[in-house]
Amino acid sequence: MIPGLFRPASALRLSGLTVALAVASACVPLTSTAPEAIAPPPPPPPPAEVRLVAAIEAQGCELTSDNVATVLLQANLTQAELAEITPRLAEAGRVEVAGSGALRVLTDQCTA
Repeated sequence: MIPGLFRPASALRLSGLTVALAVASACVPLTSTAPEAIAPPPPPPPPAEVRLVAAIEAQGCELTSDNVATVLLQANLTQAELAEITPRLAEAGRVEVAGSGALRVLTDQCTA
């Protein structure tokens, strides 16, 4: 027998298995097993008072019968919510009734 030519059957099976695994792993795309990064949740919307003041500022600083629907839509409020919020804003000195009966916001953008 020539040395190095003879291999036991178990060695052949093992080397064949090694070759098969090497070929199979080369064909499988590498993917990460780590979980994908989850986007942080969006920040909560601003409080109703802040949204209302911003919407009134966007409409020229006054809430009138002509622009109330637009302001409510921009602030994402109902008329009932408006009725609850305006007294709190008045108590805080953030709104006043204008001479025309309109509600005027008192902010840095909207001076009296």
